[in-house]
Amino acid sequence: MARFRRLPVPGILRALEQILDAHLAVERAGLVAVDFYDGCLLYDFEFDRMALCDLDEYRPGPFVLEADRLPGSRRFMAPEEFTRGSTIDIRTTVFVLGRMLRLLLDAGDDEQEWRGSPPQLKIIERATASDPADRFASVEAVVQAWRGASSVRS
Repeated sequence: MARFRRLPVPGILRALEQILDAHLAVERAGLVAVDFYDGCLLYDFEFDRMALCDLDEYRPGPFVLEADRLPGSRRFMAPEEFTRGSTIDIRTTVFVLGRMLRLLLDAGDDEQEWRGSPPQLKIIERATASDPADRFASVEAVVQAWRGASSVRS
């Protein structure tokens, strides 16, 4: 992770595009992310390519959480993933992707070294809103907003 975060920002953005493209396919398949975190990502520094792995926790969605919480890394999890009876749907995946964008474009673990643009940060803030109703309604919507914000660097 530390080595990846030291890459030039354009290289990180290309890798993020690969992750977003994969989640567009996930959304089209009717699945939601469960237990998606940075450990599911392998970056090939030689070929400048991101690979996703350990994706066995994607589930058909939406579904109601019947346990006290879903498995996963707290740093990537949406608030509803900790509440029995909550609905886990594509807005949960939007949250997880927002966290991934935030953490991979920050140079440090304390999230105080943002390397992206202010418009990108606004997209992340909406994607990671505590209330699912305040988030983007789909992965496609967050990806379109991200791509619009990423094409205009400030």
